[in-house]
Amino acid sequence: MPQRAFDQREPAGGHKIENRESVGASAAVAAYFSRCAPDYQAHSARFPWAWLRRRETVAIRSLLGDITGADIVELGSGAGFYTRELVRSGARHVWAVDLSRAMLAALPSGPITAVLGDAAAVRLDRRFSVLLCAGMLEFVPDPAAVFANAAVHAEPGARFVILVPRANAFGHLYRSFHRAHGLTIQLFKSAQLETVAARSGWRIDRMIRVFPFSLAVRLHLV
Repeated sequence: MPQRAFDQREPAGGHKIENRESVGASAAVAAYFSRCAPDYQAHSARFPWAWLRRRETVAIRSLLGDITGADIVELGSGAGFYTRELVRSGARHVWAVDLSRAMLAALPSGPITAVLGDAAAVRLDRRFSVLLCAGMLEFVPDPAAVFANAAVHAEPGARFVILVPRANAFGHLYRSFHRAHGLTIQLFKSAQLETVAARSGWRIDRMIRVFPFSLAVRLHLV
């Protein structure tokens, strides 16, 4: 995969990166976020992203519930914003999967395994009771493949929390922002998510709309 050429650094937290790349991964998305990686955490701490992240985090915490002692897979971890939240909230260990080696290099130290791979195709050879995918589905060409792969990694009755942009006026502004940076993203409606999730055995049991455009969703494997 082209990602090998983007950044060969070891993670700042000292993690060894498990290389589980797939030919189905999006090189354009990986390249974009690899370029952003050095300043990604700093930008996330500024308005408006910090304001939005605070609101989204409240919703995600509510949907995750008690994760004390849980082993969790995070699909699309990026530089570890939510990885940090998971560890602070008591997760025993987090498997952080991302396309970008540079993003994985920014993960914090702690009980974290960094995995370089495509969320739609990666195989971790284990199952989880809690799965998280926050801010990644809009960048993948086939979200249904991510739902299906999440099901492969889920224990019976597992909960899967996702965060996606809604198809509303503010969501279209968000899409325009990424289009200006050379990326085409998807926006989502609740009915669309229900249909796609059901194909791989997921059932939505709660949704939280976060102003201005985010939708946090908890699913269970049935």
